[in-house]
Amino acid sequence: MNIRQDLESVAPHITRLLSIGLEFHNHDKDWSHLKNQEDFKFIYRVPSHDRYKVEMVYSTGRDMARYMGDYLLEINTDYGRFPTLNSIIEHFKESWVYGGYSPEILSEARKTCTAHGVELWSVERMIQLFQRQENLLKAVRSTFEMLKRSDLYKEENGEIIVKNEKGINLSGISGSSININSAGATATVTTSYLQPAVFDELIAAVRAQGFDKKTEGELLNNVESLATGHKEGRFQEAYKQFMQDVSAHITVFSPVLAGLASLLQ
Repeated sequence: MNIRQDLESVAPHITRLLSIGLEFHNHDKDWSHLKNQEDFKFIYRVPSHDRYKVEMVYSTGRDMARYMGDYLLEINTDYGRFPTLNSIIEHFKESWVYGGYSPEILSEARKTCTAHGVELWSVERMIQLFQRQENLLKAVRSTFEMLKRSDLYKEENGEIIVKNEKGINLSGISGSSININSAGATATVTTSYLQPAVFDELIAAVRAQGFDKKTEGELLNNVESLATGHKEGRFQEAYKQFMQDVSAHITVFSPVLAGLASLLQ
């Protein structure tokens, strides 16, 4: 996949966004199939005054797939709409990426079908498809956060990227090493980073719950992102995102939260 030249410095992240856009585009076809080729035609069994609660899964999910599929794929080609990296990130601030729909939409659909004794294979598959799209939205949010830390984004927003006047550039600064590049020489200064034990405790807390593989994997990924944030010196931001991402399972981490919060000091 060829990335436009002005975005080459952040090509891996742009490639991810384009791949997610293609996935959304494919989902649009799935929505059409589930509505027109499966048992969704029997949705009339749900009384008309409640039917919209189930139909909202389809209408919202398909609108999301179309919007995200179209606009994510256009970031690599539509210079008029997306002339800069900053314009890409700004465009999606008011989009599905950050909400715009009721968080109860799936639970309401399930409760409505149960209340009226209606069981449709297509509706359950629509709910699962909607959940996959929510995971894709989470990946888009994460990618945007990484792009905001790029030199390209900082330069576009007027931030100065500091470089040594004698031709020595400091790059790859992390909790473990600093790459020093000079004319004809490259050196790496290694520093020690000892990961706090609380991150191992978070992992143990997740694995002790006996979650299904999908839930356990998502929570472990949340912990990994948090640990990476601490290592890279952006723990406060990572902590805030972590608390949002695991809010539905926060009781799992209750015994460890005090130790985790102490890292904020």
